[in-house]
Amino acid sequence: MPPRAAILQLFHEASCIAPRPVTRDEFLARHHMRGPDVAAAFGDTENWMGGVLSALAGRGITPEIGLCTAALPGGPLTRAGFETLLGELLDSLDAILAQGPLSHLFLLLHGALLVEGVDDPEAVIARAVRTATGPATRIAVPLDFHANPGPGLIEAADIVIGGKLYPHTDTRARGARLVNLAFTPRRLSTRHVGLGVQVPMPRQETTAGPFAELAALTDRLEGAAVADVTLLGGFPFSDAAQRGTSLLITAPEGHDPAAIVDRMRRAVAVRQNALMAAVPGAADVMPELRAALGRGRVVLADVGDNPGGGGTGGEPTLLPHLAGLGVAFGFGFLVAPDLVTATTAAGMGGMVEIPTPAGPIAARVERLQPVHYRNSGAMMRGEMLDGGPGAVLALGRSRVLVSSLRVQAYDTEAFRAMGVAPETLDLLAIKSIGHFRASYTPLATGGVLLVDSGGLSSPRRAPPFGGTTARSTPPALLQT
Repeated sequence: MPPRAAILQLFHEASCIAPRPVTRDEFLARHHMRGPDVAAAFGDTENWMGGVLSALAGRGITPEIGLCTAALPGGPLTRAGFETLLGELLDSLDAILAQGPLSHLFLLLHGALLVEGVDDPEAVIARAVRTATGPATRIAVPLDFHANPGPGLIEAADIVIGGKLYPHTDTRARGARLVNLAFTPRRLSTRHVGLGVQVPMPRQETTAGPFAELAALTDRLEGAAVADVTLLGGFPFSDAAQRGTSLLITAPEGHDPAAIVDRMRRAVAVRQNALMAAVPGAADVMPELRAALGRGRVVLADVGDNPGGGGTGGEPTLLPHLAGLGVAFGFGFLVAPDLVTATTAAGMGGMVEIPTPAGPIAARVERLQPVHYRNSGAMMRGEMLDGGPGAVLALGRSRVLVSSLRVQAYDTEAFRAMGVAPETLDLLAIKSIGHFRASYTPLATGGVLLVDSGGLSSPRRAPPFGGTTARSTPPALLQT
């Protein structure tokens, strides 16, 4: 019988300190589709879905595509929302299985989902999928670089790998890698092992530095005996018991991963201080920022208010500091729906006030338009980002990009789409932790600096590592 493959997706990264839970509505607003619509939307994109689809096509396989849904990072998903989404996912799988058994199923998860009242929800998903398909189907799961996978997920799946790079510029290639591993004739299985540490997200970057060295080491540990080794940074803003930086080791069944684990733990230990280094606050970073501006254009990333990591995107803490530098800066996105409303009322050329902790800053309305752009760089190339109604505010030679919905300026196209040429500015201040590096670093002739504004994605707000427990025991109706 020729291979028959299917794809499902339920993708969300949840912060346990976010002020509000996420509902099913957020998934409907982001993407919630199935069948040919998924392939049309994501087939050419640089992400997991694009990689899986392209690799299957290369094998002459047109997969059945059930529910594929995702929401922006935020708080834990409501119990009701999870039950509904899980039901929809399983209903779509049942419809596929009604046409015959599957040889392979690709279950696209994030690995850092939290659900109110449900312990290890991605294990719940994987077990339910396994129950539906039966043991003969090979289930392969790709996880985000920031995943915190629990044991139930690993046990229910056959192969689990993650992204190796942060920013996530390898997800299409890793999606293709997952497909190739899933079709390997020999039986593979995945082991998951914690490394006894939670590296803060700003120190997880793999373009340079200690975490990049660790990621490179995983490549050298692969070979004839070990098919894949993934170093997961882990998502620090989780209260799941399995939170932490960890390893996924995929090898033939019976392989002992002890030597690899020992090697990686020793490599982490010698880099401990650099991996755990703090990020300076707004006032503390100013001397270094002024020095860097003397060398050229600087990219300043606010890791404390990252909309892609649970932050609101609405913290204006940096603005007064930047306004006092006397340089032309771009700042974005400031998520401020009330401010967008005020700009609309003021009209083009009108004046508005931007509230900040140091007092309001007067700005002129230069542009009114929706925030809508397509990533063109290596990170999530081809994906569309939507921030709702927006505006560009002028502070002399500087520009502030404002949106009404949470959106991250992943890509320099965020500025260009709003009519602002980033090459004309001395300083680009963006709300991001690591994703920005793929697109912005080439412009940073003076260097890239990190700053912590103290928002909801601040490393200082993450729960203490090793002091948390699982959220709860899953109810009987969710156990499979």
